[in-house]
Amino acid sequence: MYRHILVDPIQMDLQRIVWKTRAGSPVKSYKLSPVTYGTVSAPFLATRTIKALADEERADFPDAADGICNNIYMDDILSGESTLEGAKKLQTKISQLLRAGFELHK
Repeated sequence: MYRHILVDPIQMDLQRIVWKTRAGSPVKSYKLSPVTYGTVSAPFLATRTIKALADEERADFPDAADGICNNIYMDDILSGESTLEGAKKLQTKISQLLRAGFELHK
């Protein structure tokens, strides 16, 4: 999930990698554009991005947006319905809302 969330270009310097292959070789510098897994802020940035997407799409997918905003934990959406048909409809709506690069797996 983290690879699908891009960092603001202004902030990319904060995710810089400095690399040197040998003692005598020149230092290479890389800027990472996606959120980096393992950093302290990664879970917050991922959850905040998904909630922002849900808020933006609330007009088209009100039930899915509520399910995401109220029932997300890390990269899991813990939501449900009282009937199987309702759960399948909710799953479809959440999948459509997250079409911007996220995919449901569970």
